[in-house]
Amino acid sequence: MIMSDIDEVFTKLGFGKMQFIILFSCFNLQIWMTNEQLGFGVVIAGASCEMRIHDRRLAWLMAASFAAQMVSCFLWGELADVYGRRRIIMISSIVANIVSILSACVPEFWGFLFLRSVCGFFIAASVVCLMTYLSEFTKISLRPRVLTIMSFSLGLSMIYVPCLAGFLLPLRMEPSSWRILLLCNQVPGIIGIIILIFLPESPKYYLSINKQEKAMQVMERICRMNKGKEVTLNSLGVESLTQPRLRQPSQKHGSCYETKVLLLNHAKIMWFFFIIFFSLSGLGFALPIWMLRVRVLTATFPDWDTICSHMDEVSPDSRGHLECHLTYEEMRDPMIHGCVVLALFMVTTVILTWLSRRVVIIGFICISIVGCVALNFMEHPNLILISFFAIIDPLICSVRLAGSMLIDLVPTHFRGKVFALISMTGRAGVLITSVYVGYTLSHICYVTFNIFIIVLIVTGCHVYWLPSKFQRTSFAN
Repeated sequence: MIMSDIDEVFTKLGFGKMQFIILFSCFNLQIWMTNEQLGFGVVIAGASCEMRIHDRRLAWLMAASFAAQMVSCFLWGELADVYGRRRIIMISSIVANIVSILSACVPEFWGFLFLRSVCGFFIAASVVCLMTYLSEFTKISLRPRVLTIMSFSLGLSMIYVPCLAGFLLPLRMEPSSWRILLLCNQVPGIIGIIILIFLPESPKYYLSINKQEKAMQVMERICRMNKGKEVTLNSLGVESLTQPRLRQPSQKHGSCYETKVLLLNHAKIMWFFFIIFFSLSGLGFALPIWMLRVRVLTATFPDWDTICSHMDEVSPDSRGHLECHLTYEEMRDPMIHGCVVLALFMVTTVILTWLSRRVVIIGFICISIVGCVALNFMEHPNLILISFFAIIDPLICSVRLAGSMLIDLVPTHFRGKVFALISMTGRAGVLITSVYVGYTLSHICYVTFNIFIIVLIVTGCHVYWLPSKFQRTSFAN
């Protein structure tokens, strides 16, 4: 029997109806995940008065959510490699949706903190599995661009939440408008879950656990949907499937053994990615919430000055001059931010036609360093906003590009574990960055942002030291 490489079969089948439906489901789930993480900063801005959320409470609220994600990532990675990506995404997303809806009904801060932590625990499963699930239905040559297109959802989420908040938060209503906003943030997730129910498991996952028949059934379904009911795998000359670097039945395996292989046999490349994801995720996903916080706190100062000069006048336990009912004007900055992120991802998709992902990431890190330097001097509110965008947005894009690089490097049976370890590291970066900013911003503001310059230079060096072309056999054992 002739064995056909599954990636060659995907090339024959093309990127058709099945892949577009999977992309649409993942796109909606990614919007929901972004609503729950980056968009949550807008919810907090509306809840600050009712929940009495000052800087330190904000720091711990974000830290608790990301700590729960960090703790659970490895568990979800293990489960995804054993039980499949789709099943884990679906079950965990349903639970996270329910818990998030319950958190919108909690009347006091500590109960809210607890439920947001539980929600973070289950959201981590989609963080670990979503990119892997989509990538395993996509041929290798299209993978970076398809994953970047899925990342458009980050920008759309960052437009969707502030637009909805600009309408809801000024309203004086019961239940509170921020609670309605939190409920509305769940809608894309519900849509994504409903679509996912009707989608197949990854055929590459089935091959990784030696279930050839089920892999063939999935590929047959993709073939008929993409090429028409008359076309079958047999008519294309495909009798059975294989993929590079499959784990042999006789090969020693197990969660502890495979983790040991990753951390010892491939220590250099793994630690490079740990450092890269720690810093890119930490700054890219923690700072947007603090950007909104800083803009709201300093909005009522009559004179133009640097951020740090303004923050010297704000007590660390103060909510500043924040109104309990925010206006549409105060949501304008996050909306602009979402448009910038979306535009940057679109530009990145085009740039990838000519430049390698490594070169693009290094360029983005350089832009972020310039943004950190600029925050020391910028006084005009619009220039301060642009400096924040320059720091945050290129790093958000870089995280996605680094993730696609890692997917290409790692064989299927390692992907859940590798993404779990990397996601844990990224969440640790977000947690530490959030707590660090919360405790230093009002005391040693200039140190807060200038330390980031050193972190970014170190990260840029590690990206530069990554091999320009990965040897796909390097993770074979």
